[in-house]
Amino acid sequence: MLIRPRPSSRKPIVGRYFSALLAAWLFTGSARAAERQPAPLTERDVVERTLQRAALTDTIEGTVEIEAGRARASRAHPNPQLSYLREQTFGTSGTGEDYLSIVQVVDLGSRRRLQGKAGEVRAQAAAQDGGAIRAATVAEARVRFFEVLYRQDRIAALEGWRVRIDESLAIVARRESKGDASTYERRRLERERAVATGRLDTERATLERARAELRALLGETAPRGGVRVTGDLLPTEDPAELEALRTTSRSRPDLRALDMRVRAAAFDRKSASRWWLPDLRVEGGWKGVDLGRLGRSDGFLVGAALTLPLWDRSLGPTRIAQGEARTARGRRVLLESEIDSALEGARAEAVLLRRAATEFRTQATSASVDLVRTASAGYAGGELGLLELLDAYRGAADDSLGALDMDRAARRARIELDRLTGTGLP
Repeated sequence: MLIRPRPSSRKPIVGRYFSALLAAWLFTGSARAAERQPAPLTERDVVERTLQRAALTDTIEGTVEIEAGRARASRAHPNPQLSYLREQTFGTSGTGEDYLSIVQVVDLGSRRRLQGKAGEVRAQAAAQDGGAIRAATVAEARVRFFEVLYRQDRIAALEGWRVRIDESLAIVARRESKGDASTYERRRLERERAVATGRLDTERATLERARAELRALLGETAPRGGVRVTGDLLPTEDPAELEALRTTSRSRPDLRALDMRVRAAAFDRKSASRWWLPDLRVEGGWKGVDLGRLGRSDGFLVGAALTLPLWDRSLGPTRIAQGEARTARGRRVLLESEIDSALEGARAEAVLLRRAATEFRTQATSASVDLVRTASAGYAGGELGLLELLDAYRGAADDSLGALDMDRAARRARIELDRLTGTGLP
């Protein structure tokens, strides 16, 4: 009896080698693809990258440099003047006289020093204006960040809706092939899938627009490829109490800038009020006299002069300083009044929208899950029809989208409240 050897269940060595090589290549390719895919941005990432833009820094710091330069120019002393003079007479008794002197004008009223202080305060005000620009930029960056996050979440909800339809469509197609389901049911599911796909494509187009707006704000700091974000759309906690928010709002950069402009105008007015103090002109130097046959004589010269403040030249600068101070004070009162009147409503809106969104999500999610489970079981058992199942699917999708709409409204209300108080990231 011939006994044939049983075929070995083990793979040949060459086959195992190529299998391992293929697995390693696939793993390396997937790892490289993961490396090429940029990591999703958080809210803090977006804010920090926006504030790191060179164009924004140049805009803010350039204005500060302008005011600082003006302050330095106002404070600078006039340069001394070096002069030479030759007087010559002719004849038997003619003489020649040489004068070499240095002249310096001294500001006895310290007006330039006060004007320099006013310029320094205006430079500080410009820095505070830059802080206000940064705060507005942060608010806009957060709005665009959460708009992208909102659109991503809506796409996820619509994809979940379409996945349910695809699962049901696969089941109905198998049942139709066995004669257990009608063609109408399959066609009705296909129509519902087309509706879901249309809404999904529309939402994806809107997401691309939101991503483009976010990339425009990020500028050169935007990651390559598609911008993806991650985070919580709904605020995790209520804002601080109203009194604390009002205290925080007093430190807004634009309010501090207006206070500093009032101080700068006060320095300008004080400088103008010293119009009656004269400028002192001091001169000193060397004098040489050529006496002809009698030889030459050398000596020195000293002189001083004062301007006579007969006419008041401070009326114009004084009115300018008064007008600037009055304008800054008025703008500050108006801005502070607007902030105080808006804070109470903004806080109430942020709190109520957050609580409403939290409650709706808790109740709607639970109800939607139970409704879909009940409809699926009823349709499988023949107790419910296809329309009831589709209604449950669409209701669950609408609940998810409605919850996201409420989350978005609560987040925007919170960003507006942070803008009013001058707070935000980072």
